[in-house]
Amino acid sequence: MALATAEAQNLAPPPTRLSTPGSSGRPVAPTQELPALPGQQPIQPQIIQRSSATDAARYLAGMPLSAESPLTRLTSDPRWIAHSNTMNAAFSKLDQVQLSEIRIWRAEFLAPVTKFSRTCLYFFSGPDFLYADTFYPDCNTYVLVSLEPVESIPQLQSVSPALLQNTLQNIEVSLNTLLNFGYFQTQDLREYSQRSQLKGVLPIIFVFLARSGKQILNVDYNLLGKGGTRGVKVTFLDPATGAHKALYYFSADLSDDGLKSNSAVLRFCNSLGPTNSLLKASSYLLHQNGFNIARNYLLRVSASIVQDDSGIPLRNFIHEKWTLRFFGTYTGPLNLFKSFFQADLRQYYATSSPKPLTFGFGYQYNRQDATLILAVRR
Repeated sequence: MALATAEAQNLAPPPTRLSTPGSSGRPVAPTQELPALPGQQPIQPQIIQRSSATDAARYLAGMPLSAESPLTRLTSDPRWIAHSNTMNAAFSKLDQVQLSEIRIWRAEFLAPVTKFSRTCLYFFSGPDFLYADTFYPDCNTYVLVSLEPVESIPQLQSVSPALLQNTLQNIEVSLNTLLNFGYFQTQDLREYSQRSQLKGVLPIIFVFLARSGKQILNVDYNLLGKGGTRGVKVTFLDPATGAHKALYYFSADLSDDGLKSNSAVLRFCNSLGPTNSLLKASSYLLHQNGFNIARNYLLRVSASIVQDDSGIPLRNFIHEKWTLRFFGTYTGPLNLFKSFFQADLRQYYATSSPKPLTFGFGYQYNRQDATLILAVRR
């Protein structure tokens, strides 16, 4: 996730409920609050009915809905049909070029070393559940953390057709960089949030859940800590395994200043045990002195780390504690980040005969230039 700055975002007003008009108001599954932790200030959980949330996700993702859905009538709009065609083509290309190749690589190299942890921790993620799920389909818990805000999704059938169409167009624009180059641009997400009727990361998370075949069961909004870190928990069914899983997203400042003023996210993560951590296109923030706490935290709690060269610098992996494997090639950062060139990493790639990658990763979407590092705790 490309982050241009590390400024904390203002929290939005408490979210409202998304439900199906005429429904009984009873959830399909019991709602759950985030685990009670020191300093936590939970708000009353907001419940999204399974049919409403799943249908909303499929509508936003341009996917067919059931005949009984109140949103089905909206899918006859030629503008939604055009949106659906665009999304189908983009995700089909992404799966063919990227995701299917990642699954092959994961089965051979990642799955054997991540079987002892069922938690994926993804700092600087934005709403990128898609890559977290692709690299870690066996995880039962996903924790995504970045600056982008969380806001609730209204009843889509209550939104005017013009505003819905505007939202669909903005979703396409915001996803353009990820679907074509494998990572989000912060500016795209900010502009999307400013223009769209549906704001925050949740609409895009919904799209990724739908496009990866998940069925949403519950959506709970909570606050963590005295600073009121906004969070959302999405409970979903993974039809591939039949398992009920949880996706947490927290809008939090991961800089040293941000974590010193509010460390509720780290306290929450402490309850999860060892994690499989993912770092991708993270603007080389963990190379900087202003992110020492987040870097040291990941090195302490991670059983494994998958990253490109924009993640944790090679010099921070102590040889006695970590086994490192290198994939692809290392030609150095993009010009925007050229000051973060790692001479020691270049030397490792020159002498270790790394296996080639069949997919792009991080800022290097061209697989011939991509860098991937797999770090496993000894």
